[in-house]
Amino acid sequence: PRKTIFYKTIMPELIQKSTFFSERPEILIHEAEHDGRIVSHTHEFYELVYIVDGFTLHSSVGRVNMLVTGDLFFVRPGEEHSYINAYRTKLYNLIFTADELGSELGELAKLPGLDVMFCGGDEENIGARLLHVGMNERHSVESALEKIKSERIAQRTGWQSLTRAHLMSFLIRYSRMYETQWERRSQSSNDYYGYIYKILSYVNDNYARPITTSELADITGLSPDYMARKFKQALGMSPAEYVRRFRIARAMELLCTTDTPVAEVAQQTGFSDISLFSRVFKQAVGLPPAAYRKNTTGRND
Repeated sequence: PRKTIFYKTIMPELIQKSTFFSERPEILIHEAEHDGRIVSHTHEFYELVYIVDGFTLHSSVGRVNMLVTGDLFFVRPGEEHSYINAYRTKLYNLIFTADELGSELGELAKLPGLDVMFCGGDEENIGARLLHVGMNERHSVESALEKIKSERIAQRTGWQSLTRAHLMSFLIRYSRMYETQWERRSQSSNDYYGYIYKILSYVNDNYARPITTSELADITGLSPDYMARKFKQALGMSPAEYVRRFRIARAMELLCTTDTPVAEVAQQTGFSDISLFSRVFKQAVGLPPAAYRKNTTGRND
């Protein structure tokens, strides 16, 4: 069976620019596959991450979120983040330094989403920087990332300039998706940001109490079977599994950041039975709740 390894560090590992960049431009695509836990780290560059396949819990700026296939988000230089209990998670990392944007940085920083990326201000709302790429857009997003990758590998005439152009094109694509998706989150439509996002929002607001599949279907106006099928097509897991993993993510956050007793953590995250909570937590994370807290913080319950 797969073993999840946990790391306990006082300071996050710093990944320097020289680890990836030996020449200009400081722009490249790094592909990775994560399984288990990736040590908490920071880096000296910006990172746009696109989840190609799999799912993982992700810790960033003191918050834990679940990432699934199609998710796209960014991490700023100096921000601590880590992947927790990743399961065969394949991803693209688009990494770059602000210097490579040159005089265009000021104009890019005025665009929706990129203002958050380059100017900050969302530390209390990490979900604000998380986008979800729909099935019909994933091929074009991956193709855009592959263009950056292939230019750096081939290094044909003018590759440096074209790589910078591809980076700016992708950042503008991100901004347009950000603008469109945040507008659609307040609207009702038969797509991801219609009924799927309604479910995600509902789980976020109600995870501390029992949630049934029928209840989730009711808020979308769909039949339970159809809703569950479309949800799994979009996120790669059933609604019940999403609820369970969301609760575990919140429990991990409480265990890491508070001294709340394990029994209260179970209750606050929707588990009425502490034995069930301990069993489900261990299945997902690899350690019982109290052992996880001690391993990650050094504190006993």
